[in-house]
Amino acid sequence: MARQESVTETVVFLLGKLGQATTARFAEALVPLGLRPRHCGVLELLADAPLAQLDLSRGLGVTPSVVVDMLDELEALDAVRRVRDTVDRRRQLIELTAQGRDLQRRAVRLARELDTDLLGALDPAGTAAFGAALARLAEAHGLPTAR
Repeated sequence: MARQESVTETVVFLLGKLGQATTARFAEALVPLGLRPRHCGVLELLADAPLAQLDLSRGLGVTPSVVVDMLDELEALDAVRRVRDTVDRRRQLIELTAQGRDLQRRAVRLARELDTDLLGALDPAGTAAFGAALARLAEAHGLPTAR
């Protein structure tokens, strides 16, 4: 009798479970900073230059109302500020504050620490190959990789 296939052996299932576990660990690590994983994308997009709320929405792939909620939360942490666009006064630009830049750097450090722990079962070549494969898959599916 042939062995029955199992969904738990599929890449989709394993990546999903690994994603749930790592997201939970990352969320827990961010608590002392007052951040949630969803805030990190905003901080990353604003790291180079201020952006309009609509551009943030597009860059994150979420609705404008979700961006407004995230910005309210980040503004309460003094991580971002809304400023009038000097070119188009009807528009608001969102920029990182010094506190926001510090939070972004600290979040990166926490993520790197979790990377090291997560990938500890792989040798350096395996870690590099896994990272490259994930980046290729993310790009192929229109997901953000590196800025």
